[in-house]
Amino acid sequence: MNRPAHPAVRWGSVFAHLLIFFAYTLSVPQAGADEPYAPSRDYDLQDIRTHLWFDLAQRAIRGEVTETVLMLRDGDSDVKFDSVGLEIQNVALDGSETKFTVEPKQLIVSLGKPSSRGDRHEITIRYDGRPKKGLYFVLPDKNHPDQPQEIWTQGEAEDTRYYIPLYDYPNDRTRSEMLLTVPAKWITVSNGQLISIKEEADGTKTWDWKQSQPVSTYLLTAIAGDFVEQEDSWRGVPLRFLVPRGDESRIEPTFAHTKEMLDLFSTKLGVPYPWAQYAQTAVDDFVAGGMENTSATTLSTRDLVNPALAPELRIGDDTVVSHELAHQWFGDLVTCKDWANLWLNEGFATYFEHFWLEQHYGRDEADYDFWRDQSRWFGQRRLFSVPILTRDFDDSTKYDGNVYNKASWVLRMLREQLGDENFFRALNQYLVRNRGQNVVTADLEKAVDETSAVDVDKFFDQWIYGAGAPEFQVGYSYDDKAQQVTLDVAQTQSPEGRVGVFEVPVEIEIATASGAHTYPIEINQVRQSFRLPSDGPPRMVIFDRGDKVLKKLDFKRDPALLAYQLEHAETVPDRAEAAVELGGLGSDSQVIAALGEAAKHDPFWGVRAEALKALGKIGGDAEKLVLAGLEDPQPWVREVAVRTLGSFQQEKEVAARLTDMAAHDRAYRVRAAALRSLAEVKAPNAYVTLSAAVSSDTPDDILREAALGSFGVLGDPRAVPVLMAWSAPGKPVGGREQAISAMAELDKTNQTITAALVSYLHDSDFDLRVTAILALAARGDRTAIGPLEQMRADGELTVGEGPYVDSALSILKAHAK
Repeated sequence: MNRPAHPAVRWGSVFAHLLIFFAYTLSVPQAGADEPYAPSRDYDLQDIRTHLWFDLAQRAIRGEVTETVLMLRDGDSDVKFDSVGLEIQNVALDGSETKFTVEPKQLIVSLGKPSSRGDRHEITIRYDGRPKKGLYFVLPDKNHPDQPQEIWTQGEAEDTRYYIPLYDYPNDRTRSEMLLTVPAKWITVSNGQLISIKEEADGTKTWDWKQSQPVSTYLLTAIAGDFVEQEDSWRGVPLRFLVPRGDESRIEPTFAHTKEMLDLFSTKLGVPYPWAQYAQTAVDDFVAGGMENTSATTLSTRDLVNPALAPELRIGDDTVVSHELAHQWFGDLVTCKDWANLWLNEGFATYFEHFWLEQHYGRDEADYDFWRDQSRWFGQRRLFSVPILTRDFDDSTKYDGNVYNKASWVLRMLREQLGDENFFRALNQYLVRNRGQNVVTADLEKAVDETSAVDVDKFFDQWIYGAGAPEFQVGYSYDDKAQQVTLDVAQTQSPEGRVGVFEVPVEIEIATASGAHTYPIEINQVRQSFRLPSDGPPRMVIFDRGDKVLKKLDFKRDPALLAYQLEHAETVPDRAEAAVELGGLGSDSQVIAALGEAAKHDPFWGVRAEALKALGKIGGDAEKLVLAGLEDPQPWVREVAVRTLGSFQQEKEVAARLTDMAAHDRAYRVRAAALRSLAEVKAPNAYVTLSAAVSSDTPDDILREAALGSFGVLGDPRAVPVLMAWSAPGKPVGGREQAISAMAELDKTNQTITAALVSYLHDSDFDLRVTAILALAARGDRTAIGPLEQMRADGELTVGEGPYVDSALSILKAHAK
């Protein structure tokens, strides 16, 4: 599953700082949350055949499910199914009606007599329900009369039980058949192979899907609605691309690289794509960034690529598409036994996002992404003391920064330690040996040990079972007589709990007048000194060449050395690091000149961007060099230049250039960034310019949304009526989100605004609900505590929503003290 990427921050929303603050706050335990331990099983669910009918007017379902179970122990007199909120009509055991009991979270079916190990039973359950989660209706209403009709499911973590009574935890796998009776013009999607489409007497059609290879039940899916489909194939495997009617033009720019990804992953893993089809369906109001349902990924329409904007998107939607595709091996073919081992799903999927970047866009792109992920992870300090593999949670998303980004980094380091041949051989064995099975971390360790002859016990102990990462303080000195550089290295992280002293290999690069040389060292103590040869005064000293170790680094060097590194270092992370360090040295002509040169001429866009941000941090005389960045040929660099200009608030020329960029830049993303920066510099014409942009029509409302969000930065109370109007139901969701984010910053004593935000906590759109939660936290109005606590008490939060509610409550209660 791809974590929700909250759209309120797409164009630099005022919530960026609040999201960072949320990363520092702790989630609190919640009722009815995900189980960190796999439960003991009384039976093996071997087959499940589900038939669903839908009542659109009531947002209700009628279901009939037949489940074949194999008893695993002697003496059980009933079978327990996970079931929440379903009205059970009757239950049949092996063809005859039987007694049953409905509890708040279970359906208990009587076997009539104690079972014996190996007994097989067929249980048929007929039921009705109005699911509160797990299955969602997206339908037209008075505010959105043109909304295509959609029904879709989302099972992770333990939400399939809200629309099917069944065993609902990853540590069992079952074959599945899904029958969906829907209006004749609808299209459906489910797992596996489409067996038939039957015309019913009442004018509906029943689609019959069969998943013949067993899968965990959270990976079951059912999608139906007014979709448009484009078909293709890859090595004989049917490919399906589906979007709501009206979004057809977005299919090609969004999914253009699917075949290449299938080629790459199948080849490198040595395991061809393992399922009967691969469908990718984008749905409205989805509650996650994406979901890897076996053979039938669900995505969000918010990530579909508008063809008019595709030229200014660096990698389109490749991150989400590659992530969910990688899950078809890691998560679906082999599935974590319990949520504590979720990193085996999400860490690999996130790693293969980077691997796709590396192979398709180049090593620099992947390395730069890892470098940025490293900084973001260290920014979430609450994650530091928690191992990747932990059972200290009540919500499987609680530590997702570890499960996704840190785990991906760890796999990168494992590949570096093993080498490519051993790394991919180990992954092949891991997949082949555990194909169709549930796995724990030890299964991966075993595959690595057996295929590489490298003992990785220490590696896994410190990076997976242990917590944190090394925080290095480094100093150096040069002895001209001995022609040596002495490197003093200290690990400054506190060794407590599961955080220890790390053992890591590090490469040191030293450049002198005669050239550059690299020296491998092994760090394994709190304090160490290393003496390395240097045939002259060093022009550059790099600690951890290429940024191959997840770490935080405090390494003070002279501006001349950093400037040389910025110009001459071979790897992107090393040049980017130099730019950041130079930005912290203050206004110095040599520093500004070096950054200006990099901002204009570095061959990689990310280093140019980091140099521009460093110049913005310095301010003052650096302004003219940032202005030069407005001429960069790549829009994502010009966007950084425009954003950086927002820090030069006293310069008249800045406001003039921003006004020009907002009106005339050829890239909409740059024009959107210019609107925000105009608000940041409090330009005299900002309110008028933003108001005009709100009235403009552009692809995906990109300028309107940017203007609405920027009103919060501007802080002009005249915008309140405009924002209230655009936040209201009936307006486009993206504009509503940006209006809500801006409202959070204005007139914080205005109870009308607070009341509107509270009402949006129950909006049908997931992203808008999260935006409202963030807005209430930002306002600091204690009257929001009650509604948020009620939201938590209702127990109906969708995946990923709980941590936002918990963090908002923590912030508001702190304000109330």
